[in-house]
Amino acid sequence: MRFNVLIADTNSTYLDDFKKISNKKIENTTISYCSNFEEVIDKIKHLNILFLNIEINNYEELIKKSIENNIYVILLIKNNIDLIKESNHLDYLYAPININNFIYKINHYISILEQDLLLKREQEISSSIIHNISNPIFSTNGKEVLFANDYFYKLTSCNTLENINKKYNEIGDIFIKHEKCFSNVNNNWLEKSSKNNLKVCIVNEKEEDSFFRLQKISLNHNDTNIILLNDITHEINHKKKLFEVLYTDNLTNLPNRAKLIKELQKDKSIKLSSICILDINSFKEINDFYGHKAGDLILKELSYLIKEETDKFDNLEFYKFPSDIYCITNVKNDKNEFLKVIKNILEFSYKKVFNFNQYEIDIRLTAGISFSNKNNKLITADIALQTAKKDNKDYVVFYDELDKFQEYENNMLWTKKLKSAFLKNHIEVYFQAIVNNKTLKVDKYECLVRLIEDDGKIIAPFFFLDISKKSNQYTKLTKIVIEKSFKKFDNLPFEFSVNISYEDIEDPDFLIFIKEMLLKYDVAKKVVFEILEDENVKNYNLLISFIDEIKNLGCKVAIDDFGSGYSNFEHLLKMNVDYLKIDASIIKNIATDDNSYKITKTIVEFAKSLKLLTIAEYVENKEIFALTKELGVDYSQGYYFSAPIENPSLIDFKESDLDE
Repeated sequence: MRFNVLIADTNSTYLDDFKKISNKKIENTTISYCSNFEEVIDKIKHLNILFLNIEINNYEELIKKSIENNIYVILLIKNNIDLIKESNHLDYLYAPININNFIYKINHYISILEQDLLLKREQEISSSIIHNISNPIFSTNGKEVLFANDYFYKLTSCNTLENINKKYNEIGDIFIKHEKCFSNVNNNWLEKSSKNNLKVCIVNEKEEDSFFRLQKISLNHNDTNIILLNDITHEINHKKKLFEVLYTDNLTNLPNRAKLIKELQKDKSIKLSSICILDINSFKEINDFYGHKAGDLILKELSYLIKEETDKFDNLEFYKFPSDIYCITNVKNDKNEFLKVIKNILEFSYKKVFNFNQYEIDIRLTAGISFSNKNNKLITADIALQTAKKDNKDYVVFYDELDKFQEYENNMLWTKKLKSAFLKNHIEVYFQAIVNNKTLKVDKYECLVRLIEDDGKIIAPFFFLDISKKSNQYTKLTKIVIEKSFKKFDNLPFEFSVNISYEDIEDPDFLIFIKEMLLKYDVAKKVVFEILEDENVKNYNLLISFIDEIKNLGCKVAIDDFGSGYSNFEHLLKMNVDYLKIDASIIKNIATDDNSYKITKTIVEFAKSLKLLTIAEYVENKEIFALTKELGVDYSQGYYFSAPIENPSLIDFKESDLDE
């Protein structure tokens, strides 16, 4: 860019020398000359620098006009004078004129002009970037908005800063009250945002709730802060949808078993006086004979009938459990009233005839009721239900002696077998392949515990795992599996996973044991610890701390049986995990149950939003595998590829082999 310099002087004796020198020492500059007021006025709008002899008529007016036009004025003076106005744009040179000083002044102010031009361009670029960032941004002193980008104007439905500051008495008032969101109740939002990454809710231009994570950048002057609002509305709505799917029965729209457990754990003040579990007798035969549409019709109509009855009582809540199971909870200590309600439900359901097409279908319910204060009422109500079915009774009320003998006998048997297996080194590890859905290569294995009986029979953990917990042998079992798995994969190229529980994590020596094993075997980069998040988790801070410790050692972490009914999404967001293993109960029904398909889809989308990889358990056939691939699941595990095997020798699969 060229700059325009005008020398306005009545004395022209030095100009010839100046012209000769300036052409060599001054670049990108057009220098012109004049000697009177009128000529200066004619050229003033196009100038950058004006050298002005104060002997020119009305020089003060020329100074004023120049400053108004951001022109740098250098006064040519003989003696000190009082400047008309203090300004960064006003300077002076003493006569007689020294050519070198003259050139120095020109170069000095050209340098300033170049810097001003560069700064202006940078400001234009910065402004353009800020206005084009897709998130709302504004600057504030805590009370009013000083600057806003286009997205913030759109969010507030305002088109000027004045309108924004009129709409909100203080800008903190923009944050409205919403569950788990910060609101500016105590006018302390700036202070809070310094310490926390605040989640806020703002009503947008469509009068809808929008959610943002607020980030504050404090500037070093004028107590000004830049506020960035990162839109997390999709994340919040996605989480809400996921909660609805996981805590509501899709067929009846009733709260499900997971919802009941969540409510009990969230609100410790809820004290259930009694629970009843209801089951439709021979419901499988109804489905097999009349078809699933008939079964679904019965489940829905029966839920309406029972809900009509329970809605009459404020102390009763009604839930739909998996399959054909219903549950009624009671917070009132009136056994006779509760029994009367259950008997009424059993009676009117027996009398009810369900019509499907040309068929009339009769059903009968069986109920298990628990008033027990010693044990988990869900468990004892289920024991009562199983007893009622076994004894062909309409209902059974749980009593303490109901399950003790059989439980004692079973516990003794398996405690003895476990002890023997430990002594004889009959605890072995089997390995089930986990296949990359895109490449069909075996990328990893899950290590599964097996008990080998004296006759060589292989026993699955279903029979002895719970007993190991009751007999305080579970962590010992876990440690054996860990050491044998670490040793097996020490020199193998596969990633591998081992299952651990919250009981293991609670043991203060367990982490020490893992560190010792990692020193002994070079598997830190291969091992994945699968953690089952269930109702036994009492201290999430301990769990999160353990996960962080494991990750710092170079290991990976997976959440097992995700979506099984207890998955805690709020806590998951705080956990530094790598994989979600989608529960077998969902995957096995994905091809036949629309709800299972939707849940899987939602979990995969949720995992991808958190950059987590997903593994489908119980992939038993080609149809299930095709659907998991379609939904974007990363890995598959199940008998479609391989049962658990003694040695992890499988490398990959071919589609042609699988089709056979």
